[in-house]
Amino acid sequence: MPAPTDPFELLHYNMVRAHYTYTKGYEVIVQHLADPPPLEDLKNFLGYCEAWAFSIVHHHDTEEATVFPILNTKMDFAHEQEQHKAVHDFLDEFLAKVKRAQTDPNTFDAASWLTFVESHKDAMFTHFDEEVTHIEPEKLRAAQFSEKDCKNMVASLEKHAKTVGDPFLIVPFMRSHTPAEHKDWPAMPWILAKFVIPYVLAKRHSGYWKYSPYPVS
Repeated sequence: MPAPTDPFELLHYNMVRAHYTYTKGYEVIVQHLADPPPLEDLKNFLGYCEAWAFSIVHHHDTEEATVFPILNTKMDFAHEQEQHKAVHDFLDEFLAKVKRAQTDPNTFDAASWLTFVESHKDAMFTHFDEEVTHIEPEKLRAAQFSEKDCKNMVASLEKHAKTVGDPFLIVPFMRSHTPAEHKDWPAMPWILAKFVIPYVLAKRHSGYWKYSPYPVS
C-alpha cells in the first residue's frame, strides 16, 4: 500500500507502520523468553533485544525533536511525552539487563525477564494506541494544521531519523519487521532496499535477524 496522497494522513500512516514493527518485536521477545534460545545463540538473541529497544528509543527521540514541537503549537501532546518517560524508564532498565547478560551470560534469566517485560506491556501499548488516535487526520484538520504543516512534520521526522541512531541496528530491524505488503514503507531507492540494506547494513549483525518475523529485503 503506497503512502497516502492526502497530507493529513501522512503522519498517521507512518506512525501506524512504525508502531507495528515494535509490536512484532515485542511478540518475538516474549515468545523467546517463554522458550529461550540455546545458550550458543544467546548473543544473537540479546543483540535482537537491543535492536528492538534502541529502535523504540530512536523513534521517540525523533518524535520529540521534530513532531511534538509542531503538534504542540495547536494541540497538547504533554500526555504522550509523559508516556514516553515511562516507556523509556522500562527500556533503560531492559537495556541494562541486556548489557549485563552480554558481559556475563549467567545473568540471563528468561523467566524473570519475561515477567519484567510483560509487566510493562500495558503502558507501552496504551501509548502506541493513544498516540495514533491523537494524530488521526480529522484531528489534525480540526486543530487547523495546514497541508504544509503536515508535510513538514513528516519530512522533518524522516530527515532526523536518517541522521541519528545506529543504521546497522535500526534499519535492518525496521525492514525485517515490516511485512511484504508494506515493504514500500518507507519509500526508498531500489538500490537501498534491495542491496544496501540486506547486503551491507544487515550483514554486520546478521545473526540477530534470524529472530525477525520477516525478511530484511
